[in-house]
This record gives sequence, C-alpha cells and structure tokens, in this order.
Amino acid sequence: MAIEDNPPPPSSTDKIIPFSIPNKVPIKLDLEKDNYNSWSSFSLIHLDSLGLKSHVEQENAFTNPEWCQLDDLIKMWILGSLCDSLQEQVVTTPGNAKALWDNLKDIFHDNKDARAINLDNELRSIKIGKLTVNEYCTKIQSMANRLKNLDCQVSEKNLVIFAVNGLDSRFATLAEIIRHREPLPTFETVRNMLLLKESSFNDDSGATTNFESSSSSPTVLMASNSSTNKGNPNKSSSPP
Repeated sequence: MAIEDNPPPPSSTDKIIPFSIPNKVPIKLDLEKDNYNSWSSFSLIHLDSLGLKSHVEQENAFTNPEWCQLDDLIKMWILGSLCDSLQEQVVTTPGNAKALWDNLKDIFHDNKDARAINLDNELRSIKIGKLTVNEYCTKIQSMANRLKNLDCQVSEKNLVIFAVNGLDSRFATLAEIIRHREPLPTFETVRNMLLLKESSFNDDSGATTNFESSSSSPTVLMASNSSTNKGNPNKSSSPP
C-alpha cells in the first residue's frame, strides 16, 4: 500500500497536486502578523522536499510545457497560502513563480524598520486592561514573535519587564516581588505567577458571592421595618 504522505518525484503535475503549500504549510502569510520569515521558511522546506525550490530561487527561462505547468501550479500554491487581502494585492503579478515570490518578499521588507519601531513602541506600552492574564501574556509573546520576524529579537528579560510594567494595581504586590528578584524570573515563570494570583481573585470573588447570596440581612432589615410599623398605621413603612 502506498503511503500518501511521501511526496512523489515531480515527474508530472497531477502527482504533486495533493502536496500543495496550502495543504502542507500551517501558516497563512499576512501583513498584519508580520509572519513572512516563518511562512517563507516552511514553504521553502516544502518545495525543496518536492525538488521544486529552484522555481522560486533561481532565474529560469525554461519553456518546456511540463516546467511551465509546474511553475503555474506553484504560483497557485503561493496565492492559496496568502490571506485574502494580500492575495488580492499580488494576484496580478506578471511573470513566473519567482516573480511572485520576489514581489511578496519586497512587500514584507518595505518599511520593515518603521513597522518594527511601531510594534516595539506598542509592546513597551502594553497594559493588561480588561485582558485575562493568559490573553495578556499571549499578546506579549505574539508581539515579540512578530518583532522577531522583522529581525528584532526581544530578550527574555525585556519580555518580563514589559509584562510587569503593564500590570495594574491588582498585581502591585506581586509586581514588586518580581522586580526585586535577582535574577529576574523567566517569562513563563512570571506568567504562572500571574495566573496563580488571578485564580486567587476568582476564589475571593466566589467567596464574596456565596456570602452575599446566603446572607439575609437586607431581607431582615426590611422585615424588621415592616414589623415595627405594623402597630402604627400613621407611620410610614418606608425607612426615613
């Protein structure tokens, strides 16, 4: 029995159709995510496994029908691995698969430094706000990954600093403890510390809710006022 996951030699187009980039590469290229490095790395590995990497890396002038058919297929693969807005932007790119590949590379490298500066400023000023701890830490990690894709590495120490600086007064005591750790804990350790603190908020909230629901003090006060006024019809039953 043939194993479908083993790519066949690129002897004909129909044999490699099931091994397209959209089917095998788990990333959609998206300007908003600054994920060109990851997307291109995955795509090149996949094309190389099929013996097709030369279509996007080398200037080829082949005109034989099979090569041209493969090249058009690779262009379709590339377009299928893009987010909708980016797909519309480059779908009319003239030329072969390499021309489309180079166009995408240029798009992501244009103003790369400016995008990195804006993203770095956004990361430095991030605040937890109404986010959960998990959402907050995931957002920080995602922004750091985007900066990495823009060739700007964020150190583990800076991740911790940005995370702690963006906390609100609920985490004030814990933030001070983290700041005075020598050396600073890892980002994952800080995430776990914050998650534990957040769970204590939830426990306290649950305890307060249970107490309020079981307490009859408002009802007792109302009953007491009504009972006191029962023998005096001229006295208002409303509290003063």
